[in-house]
Amino acid sequence: MRTVPFNIPFLTGSENKYLQEVFDQKEFAGNGPFTKKIQKMLEGYLDAPKVLLTHSCTAALELAAILAGFGPEDEVLVPSFTFVTSASAILRTGANVIFCEVDPKTMLLDIEDVKRKLTSKTKGIVAVDYAGFSMDFNQIKELCDEYNLICIEDAAQGLGSSWNGNALGTNARFGTISFHQTKNIHSGLGGCLIINNIEDIERSEVLWERGTNRSAFFKGLVDKYSWQDIGSSFYPSELQAAFLYAQLEGIENNLEQRMELWDYYEKVLTPLEKLGHFRLLRPPTDCLHNAHMMALIFPNPNSADAAREFLNERGVQAVIHYVPLHASPMGKKLGFKPSDLPITLESAASLIRLPMHLSMTKEDVDYIYSILHSHVQKHD
Repeated sequence: MRTVPFNIPFLTGSENKYLQEVFDQKEFAGNGPFTKKIQKMLEGYLDAPKVLLTHSCTAALELAAILAGFGPEDEVLVPSFTFVTSASAILRTGANVIFCEVDPKTMLLDIEDVKRKLTSKTKGIVAVDYAGFSMDFNQIKELCDEYNLICIEDAAQGLGSSWNGNALGTNARFGTISFHQTKNIHSGLGGCLIINNIEDIERSEVLWERGTNRSAFFKGLVDKYSWQDIGSSFYPSELQAAFLYAQLEGIENNLEQRMELWDYYEKVLTPLEKLGHFRLLRPPTDCLHNAHMMALIFPNPNSADAAREFLNERGVQAVIHYVPLHASPMGKKLGFKPSDLPITLESAASLIRLPMHLSMTKEDVDYIYSILHSHVQKHD
């Protein structure tokens, strides 16, 4: 039986070469030559004032939440359909997370539900670019301006995508990107914080450097560095950075090949979509995406489970995605009930993801089509 795994991490072939350079230079600890080169590379690629490399996207979110000044009694609005750290990073500041619905057409934050949940305690919004797709950030900006809110753009899956010509991660005061091995470009674990307001740069470097002004010391601005603020060990080792440097060198080729595969998926599956058994998750208007994910949304959770099991039994590793955070054990501890967000609960359970990686071939896509076609015929 043919097998198609859900993900095989991307490799350029240059990773070992740059890892050897780290050994040759004996600069292992972090914030060394590769970290500095990558930050400059990403600042140019994203057209961002400052990028700080982190050991994970979780670290980038936690750093953003501290910089945003969230604290006890504050409320921050977060979509329930997201990875756990979109919310846990907020909780670590002492602020309260208020979960919001997603739009079932896009699985992105429902702006109308955000408006309903605004209170005098609301201090921020976490806007998640699910699947490398972006919502309309003009609407987010209007809300932030009107209610004096700070937005963190969680673009964990968004490197290589853009909205209205702006790279994802640059559409709010702070942006974050993941380099986890499940992402298009990765370093095993890794991430970055994007600082889009120049006035935030100085403090962000202090917090990133464990709360010291070590960055200013290396720039020759002070003759010694000392403890200045709260902070933590946010940046990665040079080994992670060297691996990531090789990956970023291959980003254009990576995106081109992924888009070719995604387009072929869309071409092959659209005739089945027209039969009404599922629909493809597509990017909204004005969003150019990075072909991070191929997701199908079924009419209900039972039909999604049936299709997923049918695919897995035939060697195709189709998977669910997030269990909505408000319905998780931790969500219940925070006082939420599954019934609080019925649209998110239903939509999340009706979505499955198909394999999408550069070790796949068009023949793999044809095989997946044949299984889905057989499944559709069986249930017609």
